Amino acid sequence: LVPVRASLLPSVVRGTNRTLARFCCFDAPAMIKSCVVLAVAILAGTMPKNMRPPEGVESWLMFDGVCNLCDGFVNFVADHDSDRLVKFGAQQKHMELLKRAGAPTDLSTLVLIQGERHYVYSDAALRTMAVLDWPWRGLAAFALVPAPVRDACYKFVARYRYLVFGKTESCRVPTGDFRRRFIDYRPEEEEADPISST
Repeated sequence: LVPVRASLLPSVVRGTNRTLARFCCFDAPAMIKSCVVLAVAILAGTMPKNMRPPEGVESWLMFDGVCNLCDGFVNFVADHDSDRLVKFGAQQKHMELLKRAGAPTDLSTLVLIQGERHYVYSDAALRTMAVLDWPWRGLAAFALVPAPVRDACYKFVARYRYLVFGKTESCRVPTGDFRRRFIDYRPEEEEADPISST
């Protein structure tokens, strides 16, 4: 071993401390921001996969058929679901189905039925997003927000949806190819309608 003079030790220690300090504090805010972005990216990629139904299980999105906001969401889902994994149904027309599923029938929430299970409020919206195309699928990562917080926001919007977005007098009647996306679609009706594809 090479002996080190005692008089040199304080300067060596001070130099080592300065080097460690520079290494440990090297642009800490940028490092934290990068870690957060990486974590969000990983979660956005994995969360939707965990929230999707098992292979072969259909997703039925039950919505308030006279609500303009709900109609807008249905249109959005249809436009960004290239695999056609989601089918739609106006709650007013399927109250018996909702009762059998044990879901609310007071039009206070979207209802997503996937096999034996159903989801309401923000869970219904986020699990619907999880089956859409990218990048919209990544929004399902908002499921990390505590459910009471998400549901409180959802219920606030739902309470004032008619006031802000308006409503129609009757449930929408889908036409053309779009009506094939509804759970009450019957192919024989299309065969009897020569202009159904328009």
